[in-house]
Amino acid sequence: MSEDLYGDTDAPEVPPPKRKRKSTPKKKIDGHHLRIGVMGYSVDIVSPIPRDQFMEEMVDTINANGANPEWSGIYHLKKIDGKIVSVRLRSIDIVEEM
Repeated sequence: MSEDLYGDTDAPEVPPPKRKRKSTPKKKIDGHHLRIGVMGYSVDIVSPIPRDQFMEEMVDTINANGANPEWSGIYHLKKIDGKIVSVRLRSIDIVEEM
């Protein structure tokens, strides 16, 4: 009965062809790959300066201008994929070097 439902049982099983995955080459980054945590989310950016100097300058700027209501705190940063992201930096949660 099962032969009538499912077809010929003597046919060999043929495995599906294997697919080759294309690996995406990592892009060379001109600068330092940093992940900054700001206001609850993280952004991977390319910084022309090292992590410690970036963090020190950002903290100094935030401390100097944070009380000024005229200061927007918006920075335009370059992401890893080359796009520009605008981030309002009134506080920095974390800066990691990747």
